[in-house]
Amino acid sequence: MAEEAAKKGRTILIAMDGSKHAIHAFEWYAQNVYMETDNVIMAHCAEPGINVPPTALMAGNPTMIQAMMKDHEDQVMEVFKTIDRLANKYNIKHILERLHGPPGESIIMAAEKQNADMIISGSRGYGTIRRTILGSVSDYIVHHSNVPVCIVKHEDEHHKLK
Repeated sequence: MAEEAAKKGRTILIAMDGSKHAIHAFEWYAQNVYMETDNVIMAHCAEPGINVPPTALMAGNPTMIQAMMKDHEDQVMEVFKTIDRLANKYNIKHILERLHGPPGESIIMAAEKQNADMIISGSRGYGTIRRTILGSVSDYIVHHSNVPVCIVKHEDEHHKLK
């Protein structure tokens, strides 16, 4: 009870990967939902990509592995700069949270840990086959969240019915 009384405003967790879909979702939130009393958490799942050449792993080439790890860390820092610039553009105070592990699961765990009132995420607009093969982070969030989820679709990426 005391924790709830101390909490000011809503806690909104926004899944940010630096893509145009995530940026669009944040801008939609900023223009349509944001309230000054919101506690905004920008969550980025900094999971390393699977761009590691198998030969580097098999050879155990530490120089190549270190270079790839540095490159990944540089990319994460660039995403953080993009998130900060975007939030500052809309004058939205926020916290950056770096997540680890599979994105969908990590976002759900972060929302639970932060007692989020809502999760906002972009959608890449994958078709049925691609979504089945690759999985869908937004689909995972919708089906596993205990709080409302807003999936913001970017109109350029979705088929329009005419």
